[in-house]
Amino acid sequence: MDLNFINASQNLSDSSGNELYEISNNQETAITNSRIEIENGYFHKNEDVISEMRKWLKKK
Repeated sequence: MDLNFINASQNLSDSSGNELYEISNNQETAITNSRIEIENGYFHKNEDVISEMRKWLKKK
């Protein structure tokens, strides 16, 4: 698991106190599907997206 993800999760947990949030079945499914996509490499790094966006904007 990504260390940044773990740290972000910990920060959210720390900042929210002892409150728990319930998520819907649709949200749980979306989270599961997203994790599978990430595991299979179906994502883009922020740096790559920003670089592509800048190239596109220069053409306009």
